[in-house]
Formats: sequence, C-alpha cells, structure tokens
Amino acid sequence: MAGLLFALWLTGCSKSPAPPTEPIPAAREAAAPAAAVATAEPSDLDTPVNELLAAVCEHEIPTYSCDECRYEVGVAKAGEEMFDPALGGTLATMRAGSRPLGGGKDATAEVRLNEEKAVYVSPLAPGVVRAIRVDLGARVRAGQVLFEVESSEYRQAKADLLRADAAMTLAEATVARERELFEKRVCPRKDVIEAEAALGQASAERTAVVGRLLAFGLGRQEIDALRAEGSPSQSGLMPVRAPFAGTVLERSLSLGAQAQPGDKLLLLADTTKVWVMTTVYEREVAAVLQAQQRGVVSATVTVSAYPELTFKGLVEQVGGTLAEATRTALVRVVVDNPDNLLRAGMFARVQLLTPVGAGGLALPEEAVLEDEGRSFVFVRAQGPFFVRRPVTVGRTLDGWVEVGGIAAGAEVVTRGAFLLKSDVLRSKMGAGCAD
Repeated sequence: MAGLLFALWLTGCSKSPAPPTEPIPAAREAAAPAAAVATAEPSDLDTPVNELLAAVCEHEIPTYSCDECRYEVGVAKAGEEMFDPALGGTLATMRAGSRPLGGGKDATAEVRLNEEKAVYVSPLAPGVVRAIRVDLGARVRAGQVLFEVESSEYRQAKADLLRADAAMTLAEATVARERELFEKRVCPRKDVIEAEAALGQASAERTAVVGRLLAFGLGRQEIDALRAEGSPSQSGLMPVRAPFAGTVLERSLSLGAQAQPGDKLLLLADTTKVWVMTTVYEREVAAVLQAQQRGVVSATVTVSAYPELTFKGLVEQVGGTLAEATRTALVRVVVDNPDNLLRAGMFARVQLLTPVGAGGLALPEEAVLEDEGRSFVFVRAQGPFFVRRPVTVGRTLDGWVEVGGIAAGAEVVTRGAFLLKSDVLRSKMGAGCAD
C-alpha cells in the first residue's frame, strides 16, 4: 500500500502546470500605478494677459511684479534706461502695424519707355527737310516746332484755304441777293434754295481745308494770319510739332533729306515715368490680382547701373494672356524717373510688394522669438513689464515678417528682444520661487 501511494506521488510531481497562452491584461493593469500619466502645466503663452497680471505669487504680491516669480507668467522687466542709447540701452520697441510684404521672389525685368508717351515723329505730308530745330537729348514742350519740311501738299493746302474763303464770301453774297429778290417777287423760291445749297457746300469745303492745315501742324492763330494776308504765300515750309512735352531720344534726319509720313525721324518720349516689364508664373497671377483688389500693389526695382539705389514703382497692369512656352504673364510696373537715371533697354530686378491682408501686421524678424517650437513676441503689459504673446508667422521680406495674433498698435520689443527671452527662460533652469 505504501508503494502504491509513493508511485501516485511521483506521477503528480512529473506534470507541471501549462503556462498561460495569453497575457492577463487585468493583472498588468493592476500592477501599473494609477498615477503613471501626468498632465503638463499650462503655458503662459496660452493664458490671457489679464489672467497673468491678476495672478498672485507666494509672496502675496502680483506675480508679474515679483522679481523672483515673474518668470513663471512669462513677464520680463525692462526700465526706460534700457531703451536709451545714451545710457547704454540696447532695447527698442515699435507699434505693430501693416507693412507691404513681398508676394514672391524677385524676378528679372526690362526697362521700357512709357508707350503712352513715346512716339516717332514724322511729317503728315511728304517733303524735303529744310530746317531742324532740336538736337538729340533736347527737352521740348508740347507744340514746339521740331523741324520743318518743304511740302507741295502743304503749299497747296494754304492756297486752297484762300480759295475756299473766296468761295464762301461769294456764296454768302449770292444767298443774300437771292433772298432779297425773292422777297420782291423777282425770282422764284428755287433760286434761293440753290444759293443756300451752294453756301453749304462752300462752308464744307472751307472746313475741310482748315482741317487739313490743322493736321499739318498749323494752329488756329496761324490759319487766321494766313487769311489776313489775303494772298497765298509761296512758302511751303510745314512745321512738325511735338505732340507732348518730352525728350528727343533718337534722331535720324538731315537737311535736304526726303521725309515721308511714317518715317522714324525723331523719337520723342516723356521719360519722367518708365515701364518696367517683368513676369509672374501662372500660379502667382491670382495672388497679384487679389492684392490689386485689396489696394495698390507696389514694387521695388534695382538695376546693375546703380547697385546702391532702389526705385519704387506701382503695378499698373497684369497681362491678360500667358506665354505658352514659359506659362508666365507680363506685369507692367510704372516707375517714377524724374532724374532720367533709368534708360530704356536696361535689365532690372523687380520685387513685387503685395499689401498684408486685412488685419495682418508686420514686425522686424528680430522681434519674433521661439520657445519649444512656438513663436512669440514681447508686448508691453504696463510700465516696465513686457509679457510673452504667441504669434503666427507668415511671409518675410527684407528683415520683416508677417505676423498674426497680436493687436494693431501693440508696443512690441524689437531690437534686443532675445535678452528678455533669456531673462524669462531662467525659470526653466530653476529660477523663481522654487529655489
């Protein structure tokens, strides 16, 4: 019997319990401490300013005014002496406001004449150049005589004027006589009608002759002077006048040369404004058009001839078609050129400046700082105290950045803002009431 019991005991010991095939979640959860997940403290960047200023520290004074605790609410202190260069101050502030910012990278361009005020001057009738009154580079006023051409057509037009005047005088006298005879019942009504028709025809012919002379460059006073002479002048010198004030840029005529209508004899242009033609890609067209709807789109222009100068211009027109090869649209920038520094044919670089969108503001790049991936600026809260405020960052150009998240007119630290950042972030290294 004892042997049987021993055998059964050996059999039970040889069988070990099978391991569990799956973990037991309940057991693991029971082993994990309930306080394993901790919540992060809220950042001062997410707290309204009024709450930050209302906070009271363990010293029972407003936290922002406590030299040991103000870092906890993201406040830095900077007295007026820190903004005075005479006292060694290195800080500066500015009011946040709108500023034009670039709508894209700068592009190549070409300076051209203002085509609305540039024309090749030629006579309106063929003739021989007999006098040249201006030279290359001359500045002329509107209506000034540029050169004179001996023209048989012009001479004939002057003679036709006197002939038309004589015909007009005769027709008027005939109408007066026929009306008088009709009233006396000496002639029929038909004679009066025929005389009045002849008068109308003479008047139309004289008007046509006067129009030809005006087109040839004569003024009303000169035409009246021709009539006062009473006899046709033998001279056929036709003046060619400037249609507007400008500068003679090209000259291709000489005395005795034949001149025809349409010949490019003198290039006259008003160079006080020039066109700078650039291009924008198809994907940029909508942005420029939308900017024009919001307001004036300005531009800056530079040329290699004057590397130290920047010329200001305005976008006047965006082309209505795209170039098939480059998928770009022409953009016309009008630039003031009072000193005549910009010359047609110069290559240039253009930066389009589109206005910041409604409510958008711009600040110097040095005013915008970062902490743990978030952008912020220092805004004056009150007195010498400046508080961190979060901002969103947009486009940048020439040291300026578009920002959102602060109110227009807010006083923001620009130069030296990084010093305030270093001051505030001391709390992350153990400064403050915790010491």
